[in-house]
Amino acid sequence: MTDPRSAVPLDDFRVQERVRVRFNEIDGQNIVFNGNYLVYADIGVTEYFRALGEGQPGPFFDQYGTDIRETHCEIDYHSPARLDELITIAARISAIGRISFTIHCGIFRGTDRLTDIEIGYAHIDSDSGQPTALPGSFIAEVRRFEKRLPRQD
Repeated sequence: MTDPRSAVPLDDFRVQERVRVRFNEIDGQNIVFNGNYLVYADIGVTEYFRALGEGQPGPFFDQYGTDIRETHCEIDYHSPARLDELITIAARISAIGRISFTIHCGIFRGTDRLTDIEIGYAHIDSDSGQPTALPGSFIAEVRRFEKRLPRQD
């Protein structure tokens, strides 16, 4: 069975950030160490919020007395990245609901898919840590920004 994330072409990602693989990111096999793909995903999430005009996620949600917490992460490795290669970190919100959303990050070399990373986030009250509804303005902005966006929750 084909993973539906694998079918998402690079052009369908609203945010794309190019980076060069550095020496400190590779392992003894001269490929990117698997844990560094999560660092790349974090770059994708940061650039996604910047593209929305929201800046960093923390300060954006601070204004509401809320925050987001990662609840799930899944990585599919398709092909390794190597030292000094230019790779594209692509990010999109692939689903959004009342209290949570999912960001899909794809790592590409050219148009070749290297990795798919799916990260689930819950929106919480900063004081209680309990789930709370996402700001309507955030949901509306994401829906305007994305081409296709299924519901979640």
